[in-house]
Amino acid sequence: MGYDMEMEEYHDEKEFNRKELERLKKEILDEAKKVVKDYADNPSDMSGSIVNIHHNSPFLDSDKEGNELYSGSRWKRVLKSM
Repeated sequence: MGYDMEMEEYHDEKEFNRKELERLKKEILDEAKKVVKDYADNPSDMSGSIVNIHHNSPFLDSDKEGNELYSGSRWKRVLKSM
């Protein structure tokens, strides 16, 4: 008698867990769809990428007139700021 009861509880719990996982999966997918829709309706100016430039970076170097010291293909030869 005790064994039969334990098996019923096991199957009830297993079914409950399956239903709970399905409910959570649906909730997560619905939320993801809302995020996608919100982004499509209100696109962000940020690409999601972050670029950090150190204050000693040659990216910030300029000549006496304030023009960029390095640009375009000249970056291929820059190893260190002058």
